[in-house]
Amino acid sequence: MPFDAASFAQILLDYRGALEWLTVAVAIVIFVSSADDFFIDAYYWIRRARRRLFVRPKSPPLPLEKLAEKPEQPLAIMVPAWKESDVIAAMLWTNAELIRYRNYHFFVGTYQNDPATAAEVAKVAAHNPNVHCVTVPRDGPTCKADCLNTIIAGIHDYERANGVEFAGIAMHDAEDIIHPLELRFFNYLIDRKDLIQLPIFSLRCPPSAIVAGTYMDEFAEWHSKDLVVRESMTGTVPCAGVAACFSRRAMRALSDETGGAPFNTSTLTEDYDIAFRLKKLGMKEVFVRFPVKEAVDTKRGGGLQVVDRQGPIATKEYFPSAFVAAYRQRARWILGIAFHGWKAIGWRASWPGRYFLLRDRKTIVTSPANMVAMFLALHFLLVEAALAFFPSAPRVATIFETSPTMQLLLLVNLGFLLLRLFHRVFFTAHIYGSLHGLLAIPLLGVAKAVFVTAQPAGATKGRRRWWRRPTAPGSR
Repeated sequence: MPFDAASFAQILLDYRGALEWLTVAVAIVIFVSSADDFFIDAYYWIRRARRRLFVRPKSPPLPLEKLAEKPEQPLAIMVPAWKESDVIAAMLWTNAELIRYRNYHFFVGTYQNDPATAAEVAKVAAHNPNVHCVTVPRDGPTCKADCLNTIIAGIHDYERANGVEFAGIAMHDAEDIIHPLELRFFNYLIDRKDLIQLPIFSLRCPPSAIVAGTYMDEFAEWHSKDLVVRESMTGTVPCAGVAACFSRRAMRALSDETGGAPFNTSTLTEDYDIAFRLKKLGMKEVFVRFPVKEAVDTKRGGGLQVVDRQGPIATKEYFPSAFVAAYRQRARWILGIAFHGWKAIGWRASWPGRYFLLRDRKTIVTSPANMVAMFLALHFLLVEAALAFFPSAPRVATIFETSPTMQLLLLVNLGFLLLRLFHRVFFTAHIYGSLHGLLAIPLLGVAKAVFVTAQPAGATKGRRRWWRRPTAPGSR
Protein backbone atom coordinates (compact mmCIF):
# COMPACT_ATOMS: atom_id res chain seq x y z
CA MET A 1 0.00 0.00 0.00
CA PRO A 2 1.57 3.34 -1.03
CA PHE A 3 2.42 5.83 1.67
CA ASP A 4 -0.23 8.57 1.88
CA ALA A 5 1.41 11.64 3.40
CA ALA A 6 -1.86 13.57 3.69
CA SER A 7 -3.60 10.75 5.55
CA PHE A 8 -0.68 10.31 7.91
CA ALA A 9 -0.61 14.05 8.61
CA GLN A 10 -4.34 13.94 9.37
CA ILE A 11 -3.78 11.07 11.80
CA LEU A 12 -1.16 13.20 13.58
CA LEU A 13 -3.59 16.14 13.75
CA ASP A 14 -6.36 13.93 15.13
CA TYR A 15 -3.95 12.50 17.71
CA ARG A 16 -2.89 16.01 18.69
CA GLY A 17 -6.56 16.92 19.13
CA ALA A 18 -7.01 14.03 21.56
CA LEU A 19 -3.92 15.17 23.45
CA GLU A 20 -5.39 18.67 23.72
CA TRP A 21 -8.58 17.45 25.40
CA LEU A 22 -6.55 15.29 27.75
CA THR A 23 -4.50 18.39 28.54
CA VAL A 24 -7.70 20.21 29.51
CA ALA A 25 -8.56 17.49 32.04
CA VAL A 26 -5.03 17.47 33.51
CA ALA A 27 -4.93 21.29 33.67
CA ILE A 28 -8.18 21.30 35.66
CA VAL A 29 -6.80 18.73 38.13
CA ILE A 30 -3.61 20.77 38.54
CA PHE A 31 -5.66 23.96 39.01
CA VAL A 32 -7.80 22.45 41.78
CA SER A 33 -4.77 21.00 43.56
CA SER A 34 -2.82 24.25 43.20
CA ALA A 35 -5.75 26.31 44.50
CA ASP A 36 -5.77 24.01 47.53
CA ASP A 37 -2.05 24.67 48.07
CA PHE A 38 -2.63 28.40 47.60
CA PHE A 39 -5.20 28.37 50.41
CA ILE A 40 -2.63 26.82 52.77
CA ASP A 41 -0.06 29.43 51.71
CA ALA A 42 -2.48 32.30 52.26
CA TYR A 43 -3.60 30.97 55.65
CA TYR A 44 0.02 30.65 56.77
CA TRP A 45 0.98 34.21 55.84
CA ILE A 46 -2.19 35.71 57.31
CA ARG A 47 -1.66 33.77 60.53
CA ARG A 48 2.00 34.76 60.66
CA ALA A 49 1.16 38.45 60.18
CA ARG A 50 -1.60 38.31 62.78
CA ARG A 51 0.65 36.68 65.36
CA ARG A 52 3.44 39.16 64.73
CA LEU A 53 1.10 42.16 65.00
CA PHE A 54 -1.29 41.13 67.75
CA VAL A 55 -0.11 38.01 69.62
CA ARG A 56 3.60 38.51 70.20
CA PRO A 57 3.33 42.01 71.70
CA LYS A 58 0.97 40.60 74.38
CA SER A 59 2.64 37.20 74.77
CA PRO A 60 6.40 37.27 74.06
CA PRO A 61 8.19 34.01 73.16
CA LEU A 62 9.09 31.65 75.97
CA PRO A 63 12.64 32.38 77.26
CA LEU A 64 15.03 29.48 76.77
CA GLU A 65 15.95 29.61 80.46
CA LYS A 66 12.43 28.49 81.39
CA LEU A 67 13.14 25.03 79.99
CA ALA A 68 15.93 24.45 82.49
CA GLU A 69 13.93 25.72 85.46
CA LYS A 70 11.45 22.85 85.46
CA PRO A 71 12.64 19.75 87.38
CA GLU A 72 13.56 16.86 85.15
CA GLN A 73 10.94 14.12 84.93
CA PRO A 74 11.86 10.62 83.72
CA LEU A 75 11.59 10.34 79.94
CA ALA A 76 11.96 7.26 77.73
CA ILE A 77 13.17 7.19 74.11
CA MET A 78 12.04 4.34 71.85
CA VAL A 79 14.37 3.32 69.02
CA PRO A 80 13.19 0.43 66.79
CA ALA A 81 16.16 -1.22 65.09
CA TRP A 82 16.30 -3.94 62.43
CA LYS A 83 19.69 -4.66 60.83
CA GLU A 84 21.17 -1.46 62.31
CA SER A 85 24.40 -2.90 63.69
CA ASP A 86 26.52 -0.49 61.68
CA VAL A 87 24.93 2.68 63.12
CA ILE A 88 23.08 2.01 66.35
CA ALA A 89 26.12 2.31 68.66
CA ALA A 90 27.21 5.57 67.06
CA MET A 91 23.65 6.94 67.31
CA LEU A 92 23.40 6.10 71.01
CA TRP A 93 26.84 7.45 71.94
CA THR A 94 26.51 10.60 69.84
CA ASN A 95 23.11 11.52 71.23
CA ALA A 96 24.17 10.70 74.79
CA GLU A 97 26.89 13.33 74.38
CA LEU A 98 24.56 15.87 72.75
CA ILE A 99 21.49 15.66 74.97
CA ARG A 100 21.36 18.27 77.74
CA TYR A 101 19.19 16.21 80.02
CA ARG A 102 20.01 13.57 82.59
CA ASN A 103 16.82 11.77 83.59
CA TYR A 104 16.16 9.72 80.45
CA HIS A 105 16.59 6.18 79.13
CA PHE A 106 16.98 4.68 75.65
CA PHE A 107 14.97 1.54 74.91
CA VAL A 108 16.18 -0.07 71.69
CA GLY A 109 14.00 -2.71 70.05
CA THR A 110 15.96 -5.50 68.35
CA TYR A 111 15.01 -8.91 66.93
CA GLN A 112 15.94 -12.41 68.03
CA ASN A 113 17.28 -13.16 64.54
CA ASP A 114 19.38 -9.97 64.43
CA PRO A 115 22.10 -10.70 67.02
CA ALA A 116 24.54 -8.21 65.47
CA THR A 117 22.35 -5.20 66.31
CA ALA A 118 21.59 -6.57 69.77
CA ALA A 119 25.31 -7.06 70.41
CA GLU A 120 26.06 -3.42 69.50
CA VAL A 121 23.34 -2.21 71.86
CA ALA A 122 24.69 -4.47 74.61
CA LYS A 123 28.18 -2.96 74.20
CA VAL A 124 26.80 0.52 74.73
CA ALA A 125 24.60 -0.61 77.64
CA ALA A 126 27.64 -2.09 79.39
CA HIS A 127 29.07 1.43 79.72
CA ASN A 128 25.85 3.46 79.78
CA PRO A 129 23.17 2.30 82.24
CA ASN A 130 20.61 4.51 80.51
CA VAL A 131 20.56 2.21 77.45
CA HIS A 132 18.39 -0.92 77.41
CA CYS A 133 17.84 -3.59 74.78
CA VAL A 134 14.32 -4.94 74.27
CA THR A 135 14.13 -8.07 72.13
CA VAL A 136 11.15 -8.77 69.88
CA PRO A 137 10.34 -12.47 70.49
CA ARG A 138 9.72 -13.05 66.80
CA ASP A 139 11.96 -13.23 63.77
CA GLY A 140 12.25 -9.94 61.95
CA PRO A 141 11.49 -7.97 60.12
CA THR A 142 7.97 -7.49 61.30
CA CYS A 143 6.27 -4.10 60.89
CA LYS A 144 7.60 -1.12 62.78
CA ALA A 145 4.47 -0.92 64.91
CA ASP A 146 5.09 -4.46 66.20
CA CYS A 147 8.59 -3.48 67.28
CA LEU A 148 7.28 -0.33 68.99
CA ASN A 149 4.63 -2.33 70.86
CA THR A 150 7.33 -4.67 72.16
CA ILE A 151 9.40 -1.68 73.30
CA ILE A 152 6.37 -0.26 75.14
CA ALA A 153 5.98 -3.58 76.96
CA GLY A 154 9.69 -3.46 77.84
CA ILE A 155 9.32 0.06 79.20
CA HIS A 156 6.46 -1.07 81.44
CA ASP A 157 8.58 -3.99 82.68
CA TYR A 158 11.41 -1.58 83.52
CA GLU A 159 9.00 0.72 85.39
CA ARG A 160 7.66 -2.13 87.52
CA ALA A 161 11.13 -3.48 88.28
CA ASN A 162 12.60 -0.10 89.23
CA GLY A 163 9.65 1.72 90.75
CA VAL A 164 9.69 4.55 88.23
CA GLU A 165 7.07 6.07 85.96
CA PHE A 166 8.10 7.80 82.75
CA ALA A 167 6.26 11.07 82.23
CA GLY A 168 6.73 10.90 78.47
CA ILE A 169 7.83 8.44 75.81
CA ALA A 170 9.63 9.82 72.76
CA MET A 171 10.12 8.19 69.36
CA HIS A 172 13.29 8.19 67.28
CA ASP A 173 14.97 6.18 64.54
CA ALA A 174 18.41 4.63 64.48
CA GLU A 175 19.94 7.38 62.32
CA ASP A 176 18.51 10.42 64.14
CA ILE A 177 20.56 13.26 65.54
CA ILE A 178 18.51 14.48 68.49
CA HIS A 179 18.58 18.19 69.28
CA PRO A 180 20.37 18.84 72.60
CA LEU A 181 17.34 20.68 74.02
CA GLU A 182 14.64 18.33 72.77
CA LEU A 183 14.08 16.45 76.03
CA ARG A 184 14.04 19.66 78.04
CA PHE A 185 11.31 20.94 75.78
CA PHE A 186 9.32 17.70 76.05
CA ASN A 187 9.71 17.85 79.82
CA TYR A 188 8.36 21.41 79.86
CA LEU A 189 5.20 20.58 77.87
CA ILE A 190 4.42 16.95 78.65
CA ASP A 191 2.19 17.70 81.65
CA ARG A 192 -0.14 19.75 79.41
CA LYS A 193 0.11 18.01 76.02
CA ASP A 194 -0.34 14.38 75.05
CA LEU A 195 1.44 14.41 71.69
CA ILE A 196 4.26 16.86 71.07
CA GLN A 197 5.71 16.90 67.56
CA LEU A 198 8.87 18.84 66.77
CA PRO A 199 10.12 19.55 63.23
CA ILE A 200 12.26 17.10 61.28
CA PHE A 201 14.84 18.26 58.78
CA SER A 202 17.29 16.49 56.56
CA LEU A 203 20.94 16.85 57.35
CA ARG A 204 22.69 19.14 54.91
CA CYS A 205 23.58 17.31 51.69
CA PRO A 206 26.02 18.38 48.97
CA PRO A 207 24.47 20.04 45.91
CA SER A 208 25.29 16.94 43.86
CA ALA A 209 22.94 14.78 45.98
CA ILE A 210 19.85 15.66 43.96
CA VAL A 211 17.54 12.96 45.34
CA ALA A 212 18.50 13.50 48.98
CA GLY A 213 18.28 17.24 48.35
CA THR A 214 14.56 16.96 47.64
CA TYR A 215 14.02 15.90 51.25
CA MET A 216 15.84 19.01 52.46
CA ASP A 217 13.47 21.20 50.45
CA GLU A 218 10.25 19.35 51.17
CA PHE A 219 10.68 18.98 54.92
CA ALA A 220 11.87 22.57 55.23
CA GLU A 221 8.54 23.68 53.74
CA TRP A 222 6.26 21.03 55.27
CA HIS A 223 7.58 21.44 58.82
CA SER A 224 7.77 25.21 58.60
CA LYS A 225 4.39 25.91 57.00
CA ASP A 226 2.02 23.01 56.26
CA LEU A 227 2.06 21.37 59.69
CA VAL A 228 1.78 24.78 61.34
CA VAL A 229 -1.42 25.45 59.37
CA ARG A 230 -2.82 21.98 60.01
CA GLU A 231 -2.31 22.21 63.77
CA SER A 232 -3.83 25.69 63.80
CA MET A 233 -6.95 24.68 61.86
CA THR A 234 -7.66 21.21 63.26
CA GLY A 235 -5.73 20.67 66.49
CA THR A 236 -4.58 17.35 65.03
CA VAL A 237 -0.88 16.78 64.35
CA PRO A 238 0.04 13.68 62.31
CA CYS A 239 2.95 12.14 64.16
CA ALA A 240 6.08 11.98 62.02
CA GLY A 241 7.51 8.91 63.73
CA VAL A 242 10.53 10.76 65.15
CA ALA A 243 10.97 13.89 67.27
CA ALA A 244 7.62 13.08 68.85
CA CYS A 245 6.73 12.53 72.50
CA PHE A 246 3.64 10.89 73.98
CA SER A 247 2.41 11.56 77.48
CA ARG A 248 1.97 8.69 79.91
CA ARG A 249 -1.80 9.16 79.90
CA ALA A 250 -1.83 8.99 76.08
CA MET A 251 0.04 5.69 75.99
CA ARG A 252 -2.15 4.28 78.75
CA ALA A 253 -5.30 5.25 76.88
CA LEU A 254 -4.05 3.74 73.62
CA SER A 255 -3.00 0.54 75.39
CA ASP A 256 -6.36 0.22 77.15
CA GLU A 257 -8.13 0.71 73.82
CA THR A 258 -6.21 -2.09 72.08
CA GLY A 259 -5.38 -4.51 74.89
CA GLY A 260 -1.76 -3.48 75.34
CA ALA A 261 -0.71 -2.77 71.74
CA PRO A 262 -0.86 1.03 71.29
CA PHE A 263 0.54 1.06 67.75
CA ASN A 264 -1.52 -0.19 64.81
CA THR A 265 0.18 -3.16 63.13
CA SER A 266 -2.19 -3.16 60.13
CA THR A 267 -0.78 -0.02 58.50
CA LEU A 268 2.56 1.01 57.01
CA THR A 269 2.28 4.45 58.63
CA GLU A 270 1.54 3.74 62.28
CA ASP A 271 2.81 7.19 63.24
CA TYR A 272 0.18 8.91 61.05
CA ASP A 273 -2.57 6.63 62.35
CA ILE A 274 -1.88 7.16 66.04
CA ALA A 275 -2.47 10.93 65.98
CA PHE A 276 -6.07 10.49 64.82
CA ARG A 277 -6.73 7.83 67.44
CA LEU A 278 -5.42 10.17 70.15
CA LYS A 279 -7.63 12.96 68.88
CA LYS A 280 -10.64 10.64 69.04
CA LEU A 281 -9.75 9.92 72.68
CA GLY A 282 -9.79 13.65 73.47
CA MET A 283 -6.02 14.04 73.83
CA LYS A 284 -4.22 17.33 73.23
CA GLU A 285 -1.71 17.51 70.37
CA VAL A 286 0.68 20.25 69.37
CA PHE A 287 3.28 20.94 66.70
CA VAL A 288 5.88 23.38 68.00
CA ARG A 289 8.62 25.36 66.31
CA PHE A 290 10.70 26.66 69.21
CA PRO A 291 13.50 28.83 67.79
CA VAL A 292 16.97 28.80 69.34
CA LYS A 293 20.39 29.88 68.19
CA GLU A 294 22.67 27.05 67.13
CA ALA A 295 26.04 26.72 65.47
CA VAL A 296 25.94 25.42 61.91
CA ASP A 297 28.58 24.76 59.28
CA THR A 298 28.43 27.04 56.28
CA LYS A 299 30.71 28.01 53.41
CA ARG A 300 31.82 31.60 53.28
CA GLY A 301 34.64 32.97 51.23
CA GLY A 302 35.52 29.52 49.94
CA GLY A 303 36.10 28.01 53.38
CA LEU A 304 34.07 26.17 55.98
CA GLN A 305 32.97 28.34 58.90
CA VAL A 306 30.75 27.84 61.91
CA VAL A 307 28.14 30.55 62.37
CA ASP A 308 25.23 31.08 64.75
CA ARG A 309 21.87 30.79 63.03
CA GLN A 310 18.35 30.97 64.41
CA GLY A 311 16.50 27.71 63.95
CA PRO A 312 13.86 25.56 65.64
CA ILE A 313 14.54 22.69 68.00
CA ALA A 314 14.41 19.85 65.48
CA THR A 315 15.65 16.35 64.76
CA LYS A 316 17.98 15.94 61.80
CA GLU A 317 18.70 12.80 59.80
CA TYR A 318 19.79 11.54 56.43
CA PHE A 319 17.10 10.49 53.97
CA PRO A 320 17.50 8.17 50.96
CA SER A 321 19.90 9.45 48.31
CA ALA A 322 19.19 6.71 45.75
CA PHE A 323 16.22 7.15 43.42
CA VAL A 324 14.87 3.62 43.96
CA ALA A 325 15.07 3.91 47.76
CA ALA A 326 13.35 7.30 47.63
CA TYR A 327 10.48 6.18 45.42
CA ARG A 328 9.90 3.09 47.57
CA GLN A 329 9.72 5.28 50.64
CA ARG A 330 7.26 7.65 48.94
CA ALA A 331 5.21 4.65 47.83
CA ARG A 332 5.01 3.48 51.44
CA TRP A 333 3.86 6.93 52.51
CA ILE A 334 1.21 7.05 49.80
CA LEU A 335 -0.02 3.53 50.57
CA GLY A 336 -0.05 4.09 54.33
CA ILE A 337 -1.50 7.60 54.42
CA ALA A 338 -3.82 7.66 51.45
CA PHE A 339 -5.08 4.05 51.35
CA HIS A 340 -4.55 2.53 54.80
CA GLY A 341 -5.47 5.86 56.39
CA TRP A 342 -8.68 6.02 54.36
CA LYS A 343 -9.61 2.50 55.44
CA ALA A 344 -8.80 3.01 59.13
CA ILE A 345 -9.94 6.62 59.62
CA GLY A 346 -12.45 7.15 56.86
CA TRP A 347 -13.78 10.72 56.96
CA ARG A 348 -14.52 10.84 60.69
CA ALA A 349 -13.31 14.33 61.55
CA SER A 350 -14.42 17.93 61.83
CA TRP A 351 -14.90 19.83 58.59
CA PRO A 352 -11.38 21.33 58.78
CA GLY A 353 -10.12 17.83 59.60
CA ARG A 354 -11.89 16.37 56.57
CA TYR A 355 -10.31 19.03 54.40
CA PHE A 356 -6.86 17.90 55.48
CA LEU A 357 -7.78 14.26 55.05
CA LEU A 358 -8.71 15.19 51.50
CA ARG A 359 -5.32 16.89 51.10
CA ASP A 360 -3.61 13.73 52.37
CA ARG A 361 -5.46 11.62 49.82
CA LYS A 362 -5.45 13.88 46.79
CA THR A 363 -2.15 12.31 45.73
CA ILE A 364 -4.26 9.37 44.51
CA VAL A 365 -5.37 11.72 41.72
CA THR A 366 -2.54 14.24 41.46
CA SER A 367 0.24 11.68 41.15
CA PRO A 368 -1.28 10.06 38.02
CA ALA A 369 -2.12 13.56 36.71
CA ASN A 370 1.54 14.54 36.98
CA MET A 371 2.53 11.38 35.16
CA VAL A 372 0.03 12.14 32.38
CA ALA A 373 1.32 15.73 32.20
CA MET A 374 4.84 14.45 31.50
CA PHE A 375 3.42 12.08 28.87
CA LEU A 376 1.55 14.96 27.22
CA ALA A 377 4.56 17.25 27.11
CA LEU A 378 6.67 14.56 25.44
CA HIS A 379 3.99 13.60 22.92
CA PHE A 380 3.20 17.20 21.94
CA LEU A 381 6.89 17.65 21.09
CA LEU A 382 6.94 14.41 19.09
CA VAL A 383 3.77 15.29 17.16
CA GLU A 384 4.98 18.80 16.28
CA ALA A 385 8.33 17.39 15.20
CA ALA A 386 6.56 14.84 12.98
CA LEU A 387 4.26 17.48 11.46
CA ALA A 388 7.31 19.50 10.45
CA PHE A 389 7.99 16.80 7.82
CA PHE A 390 4.63 17.54 6.17
CA PRO A 391 4.71 21.22 5.15
CA SER A 392 1.69 20.72 2.87
CA ALA A 393 -0.49 19.51 5.76
CA PRO A 394 -3.35 21.87 6.68
CA ARG A 395 -2.57 24.28 9.47
CA VAL A 396 -5.01 23.58 12.31
CA ALA A 397 -4.96 25.90 15.33
CA THR A 398 -4.66 24.24 18.72
CA ILE A 399 -7.06 24.76 21.61
CA PHE A 400 -4.31 26.76 23.31
CA GLU A 401 -4.57 29.31 20.50
CA THR A 402 -8.33 29.42 20.04
CA SER A 403 -9.70 29.17 23.59
CA PRO A 404 -9.29 32.22 25.90
CA THR A 405 -10.51 30.08 28.80
CA MET A 406 -7.76 27.54 28.22
CA GLN A 407 -5.18 30.29 27.92
CA LEU A 408 -6.34 31.78 31.23
CA LEU A 409 -6.28 28.36 32.90
CA LEU A 410 -2.71 27.71 31.78
CA LEU A 411 -1.66 31.20 32.83
CA VAL A 412 -3.16 30.77 36.29
CA ASN A 413 -1.47 27.38 36.66
CA LEU A 414 1.82 29.01 35.70
CA GLY A 415 1.26 31.61 38.42
CA PHE A 416 0.57 28.84 40.95
CA LEU A 417 3.80 27.12 39.88
CA LEU A 418 5.79 30.31 40.46
CA LEU A 419 4.22 30.65 43.91
CA ARG A 420 5.14 27.04 44.66
CA LEU A 421 8.75 27.73 43.65
CA PHE A 422 8.82 30.88 45.80
CA HIS A 423 7.70 29.03 48.90
CA ARG A 424 10.08 26.14 48.32
CA VAL A 425 13.01 28.55 47.88
CA PHE A 426 11.98 30.71 50.85
CA PHE A 427 11.70 27.94 53.42
CA THR A 428 14.71 25.98 52.16
CA ALA A 429 16.90 29.10 52.27
CA HIS A 430 15.69 29.85 55.80
CA ILE A 431 16.93 26.46 57.04
CA TYR A 432 19.93 25.78 54.79
CA GLY A 433 21.00 29.10 53.27
CA SER A 434 20.60 30.85 49.93
CA LEU A 435 22.54 28.33 47.80
CA HIS A 436 20.29 25.41 48.73
CA GLY A 437 17.32 27.74 48.44
CA LEU A 438 18.11 28.39 44.78
CA LEU A 439 18.81 24.70 44.17
CA ALA A 440 15.25 23.99 45.32
CA ILE A 441 14.01 25.28 41.95
CA PRO A 442 15.43 22.47 39.78
CA LEU A 443 15.01 19.93 42.58
CA LEU A 444 11.26 20.49 42.55
CA GLY A 445 11.23 18.66 39.21
CA VAL A 446 13.23 15.79 40.72
CA ALA A 447 10.78 15.57 43.60
CA LYS A 448 7.87 15.40 41.15
CA ALA A 449 9.60 12.60 39.25
CA VAL A 450 10.04 10.60 42.47
CA PHE A 451 6.38 11.07 43.42
CA VAL A 452 5.20 10.17 39.92
CA THR A 453 7.06 6.85 40.01
CA ALA A 454 6.03 6.12 43.62
CA GLN A 455 3.13 3.83 42.83
CA PRO A 456 1.76 2.04 45.90
CA ALA A 457 2.73 -1.36 44.51
CA GLY A 458 6.36 -0.38 44.92
CA ALA A 459 5.97 -0.18 48.68
CA THR A 460 5.85 -3.94 49.06
CA LYS A 461 9.29 -4.28 47.54
CA GLY A 462 10.83 -2.19 50.29
CA ARG A 463 8.91 -3.44 53.32
CA ARG A 464 11.98 -5.13 54.73
CA ARG A 465 13.28 -1.59 55.24
CA TRP A 466 10.36 -0.20 57.18
CA TRP A 467 12.38 2.63 58.69
CA ARG A 468 13.91 5.60 56.87
CA ARG A 469 17.29 4.06 56.25
CA PRO A 470 19.89 6.60 55.05
CA THR A 471 22.05 5.83 52.05
CA ALA A 472 23.96 9.11 51.84
CA PRO A 473 27.76 8.91 52.10
CA GLY A 474 28.93 9.15 55.68
CA SER A 475 25.53 8.38 57.18
CA ARG A 476 26.63 4.94 58.16
